[in-house]
Amino acid sequence: MKLQPAVKKETAHIALGVAVGVAAMLAVFALLGRFDYTVALGGVLGGAVAVLNFLLLGLTVQKITCETNEERGRKLMQFSYSMRMLVMALWLILAVSMPFLHWVAAALPLLFPRLTIAVMQLTGVYKKEQDNEEKGEQVDHER
Repeated sequence: MKLQPAVKKETAHIALGVAVGVAAMLAVFALLGRFDYTVALGGVLGGAVAVLNFLLLGLTVQKITCETNEERGRKLMQFSYSMRMLVMALWLILAVSMPFLHWVAAALPLLFPRLTIAVMQLTGVYKKEQDNEEKGEQVDHER
């Protein structure tokens, strides 16, 4: 399956937001005098898990939009959600149990995609894109 431009674009937004969040988190750990390799490794790997989770969500939505059977699409979305939550739970278990990972630094990045979306909504990034799409749709409907 080819990755659609919208999925690429939104995943890039999330990856950037997660990277900024991880950098800020690492800076806070450093300011508190708690920074070490376990924090850095936990933050980077936690950020990767967060972005991967978002990408898998995007791929699922992309696949469901091509699905003609609504019930099958609903089941696919439920299965995807369950599997993604399982992966995140396994990540958290690993983060807590592995001595080379700081569990807080590994867990916090899982919250950064939602925080990124909230910031984008507050700054109007999504509103501007929606306005442009609506204008484009109105022009298309007028033809």
